[in-house]
This record gives sequence, C-alpha cells and structure tokens, in this order.
Amino acid sequence: MRRPRPLPDALSARAFSVGDADAAGISRGRLTASDLAQPFRGVRVPLALLEDLDDDGRFALLCDAYQVKLPHGWFFSGPTAARIMGVPLPPALNRLEVHVTAAGDFLPRGPFVIGHKARHPATTRMFGRPVRVPAELWCELASVLELDDLIAAGDRMLSEKPIMLTTRRHLSDAVDAHGAGRGVRRLREALPQLREDVWSPRETWTRLVIVRAGLPEPERNRRIYGRDGRLIAIGDLVYPDRKIVIEYEGERWHSDRWSGVDVDRYNRLVLAGWTVIRIRKHHGAEDVERMVREALALHS
Repeated sequence: MRRPRPLPDALSARAFSVGDADAAGISRGRLTASDLAQPFRGVRVPLALLEDLDDDGRFALLCDAYQVKLPHGWFFSGPTAARIMGVPLPPALNRLEVHVTAAGDFLPRGPFVIGHKARHPATTRMFGRPVRVPAELWCELASVLELDDLIAAGDRMLSEKPIMLTTRRHLSDAVDAHGAGRGVRRLREALPQLREDVWSPRETWTRLVIVRAGLPEPERNRRIYGRDGRLIAIGDLVYPDRKIVIEYEGERWHSDRWSGVDVDRYNRLVLAGWTVIRIRKHHGAEDVERMVREALALHS
C-alpha cells in the first residue's frame, strides 16, 4: 500500500478543516487517507498526534478539533468547560466528548458532541477557548454534580491557585439569576459551604467531614513559620492555636521524586512542636473524624 503524501507542516501538527486543506492545495482524495481521523464533519486530525497522549491530551485534541468548526456564538459548556478551566469533576464525567452550547434554538449534534442551547448566556475565553463564564458554569454543573462535588467545584473557582476563576459575589448573583432552574436547591445548599484558599478537592472533602462531625472548622492552607521566622510548611488544614496540621496526601507524594520533600517537611513540623495528621485515600470519614477529634482532645 502506498504511503500517503506528507501533509504540509502547517497542517501536520494540528486539527484542521477541509477548508484549510483546500487553501493549502490538498486534494479531497488525500483527506480520505488512513493517516487522518475525522472526528467531526469537515474536520481532520493527523493520527500521529494521538500517539502517546493520555486522557487529558486526547480531550484537549478533541476540543481543538471541534473548535476548528465552532460557529460564532457557540461555546464549550458543562463538564467540558469545567475541564478546560481545571475545575475538578468526578471520574464518570471525564469522558471523551464535548459539551457545546448554541445561543438560540439550534441544538449542536454529532459524534462525541453533547449539545445544549441557551438564551442570552454570558461567555468568555479561557486558555484560548470560548466557554461559559465560571459563575454561570457552576450553576450549570448543579444539574450533573452531587452536593459535595459541587462544593469542590465552587472551592476551586474561588481559589487563587493556580488562578481565581470567579468571586463569591458573582456566584451568589448567578444563583439568584438561575431562578428555578435545574439544581437550584443544591446550589443554595452548596453556596454557604464554599471556601476560598482550597487547593484540592480532597481538601474540600476533609473539611466537610470535619465540620459535619461538629468539630471546629480549621483554617485552609495556612503558612506555618518556625521560631526563626522561616517558612516551615503550608498546611492543608490547620488549627494554629492547637498547633495541629491536617495533611491530605495524594499518591504523587509517595513517588520517589516527592517523598523526600514530604518527609523533610513533616520532620520540621514535628520538631517545631506541631501535631501532624496524615490522611490518605484509604481513610474514610469515620477515620478522619476520629483522628481529628483525638488530636483536638489532646491539645484542649
């Protein structure tokens, strides 16, 4: 079998439209070659781009491909916009598909496409992609997220790490504007439970477990300094008056690259007189409540 003729450099490293190919002098026959995928009508993706991509990479490439044909006024929404912004979602929603909203009555359709329509939505661009504004997106997510996942999403939007996506005022205004829309009761329950300065969804989960157990709410991502004034650590959840720090350890902290950093940090905290509670994914809510309650009792 003859190998397909190489594509021009301008097309070989990205998703492109049939119109782009026409402009580059590529024949329609070349667009049917086996080295090109057709995820959407009128769009081609060089299969070589899919090599060695993880799930996030494939998702980004699918967004690239759809954006090639995205009509003016359409935008990414729902779980797709959340992934683009870095808002945490449960694994079941991290599927290889794109949620696309059209302003008006037309409903986007096609393979890999979940279509929506909305009247007078507010949109913006983030990381080069048109998306629904974060506050309205949070309201939209209430129809597909359980309460604690919705709180984790809101916490991320209010966090300055890596960037703040919205403000509490904007979220409150968006909930009011949502009216009687889907998920409004969940939104109103979640809103007062959101917190700033939360850096991971597991920190959200740990805080909710502690507070719902009737224990005092710890501070979030507080800087901890030694007697010499040098920074020792930034604790996930901290009771500064009791010198208790609660750390949720993701799996990466137990890789060779990070484990030494983690051990040194814990040693500095202990030598400075802090009690460190280490939580990992095998710990359930009862475990967290018990450990925190016992630590608070010891330092009462």
